[in-house]
Amino acid sequence: MSAKTARSASEQSLHDFSKAIDRSALSTLKWEMEIDRLGDKDLFSFGTADLDFRSPPAVVEALHRAVEAGHFGYPLRRPSYYDAVTGYLSRRFGWQVEKTWIDACVAIYPSMHSIIMELTQAGDEIIYQPPVHHVFAEIVKANDRVPVANQLINRGGTYEMDFAGLEACITDRTKLLLLCSPHNPVGRVWTRDELKELARICSERGVIVVSDEVYSGMLYEGTEFTPFAAVSEWAAMNSYCLFSPSKPFNLTGLKHSIVVTPNPVLRDAFRRGLRRANLQYGGSALGYAAAEVAFRDCDDWSHALMHHIAGNHAYVTDLIRSFLPEVTVPVAEAAYFAWLDLSRLNTPRAVYEPLIERQAKLVVTYGEPMGPGGENHIRINLGTSRSILEAGMRRLLSVLVPLTGRSFDESAC
Repeated sequence: MSAKTARSASEQSLHDFSKAIDRSALSTLKWEMEIDRLGDKDLFSFGTADLDFRSPPAVVEALHRAVEAGHFGYPLRRPSYYDAVTGYLSRRFGWQVEKTWIDACVAIYPSMHSIIMELTQAGDEIIYQPPVHHVFAEIVKANDRVPVANQLINRGGTYEMDFAGLEACITDRTKLLLLCSPHNPVGRVWTRDELKELARICSERGVIVVSDEVYSGMLYEGTEFTPFAAVSEWAAMNSYCLFSPSKPFNLTGLKHSIVVTPNPVLRDAFRRGLRRANLQYGGSALGYAAAEVAFRDCDDWSHALMHHIAGNHAYVTDLIRSFLPEVTVPVAEAAYFAWLDLSRLNTPRAVYEPLIERQAKLVVTYGEPMGPGGENHIRINLGTSRSILEAGMRRLLSVLVPLTGRSFDESAC
């Protein structure tokens, strides 16, 4: 047995992701909200980007200790918290970050909001790269800025940035570019060379990059992630890195995120934005406790999780290839999504959405709200047990395969 195989087997024995979680004591937006919305207890949810697993045991233990202490006043970030964050970034990505570069907020998008409000004015243009999470465009519009779509290029199932399109869409009113890295929903991890080219274009036109790197902790084995700020001195001094333990460790409900920038001017701007909403004082005591332990002590859990997710992605890809070859699934390098292109079914969303929700009893994320390039796509959340995924995929195929004129034999699946 190879060392890599032995490690994978050991990790799987320590962290079992095969079992469905007991939902009897849970109330979540991902599952319970959707069950209530559709009035169907038999619903399966593959939508909202949460994991269907308990958080790492070390995190749960840290939270028990915090609860047992019984004090939930305004917390102060300890030196050990900063050591955990900087150690994680160094260990996982080779990025050397100083304590003074680090700020915190309650989530990624509130951090983005503060930056937008401080560095731009109403009517300014902000570039985003769809298909991408719908909040990227929504947060720009909601603050009276102009979202400018620089659509990704799909080359045979591999998404690339459109650099020529980017240069063409930058104007004198362009102030920021919102980068999703790794990219949700397409699963790309941008290479260092791609990020360097992005930095070159932005440096020549004076565009600051706001990089959402929340899925950087969810890499498929063998994939190398480069923080945007690490590609050059210009990138370091003209960008914000936004990340969080929320997605990789299933801590979204603890409302804690991190903002990193070496540039003191950009740091001051972000902090001004926090003060405008009085978000600069304190924070989530449980969020700090969980983040410290997750970043310091949970690498093994993280590796085991992504081994499971990779298996789920391979399962979905193989199943689609066998039963629904008209649908394509890009290779994923990070995160926990399968991004299905339904275009060749030649069926509008108005037809297949009710089939998926009402007949198959499934919740998925539809691609249209993710902007240009998202049309006739669905995103499936793979962060669940294999048994639930298998049952859900049988349901999905049972309504999509007949759209091709073929019948679907569930027993063959």
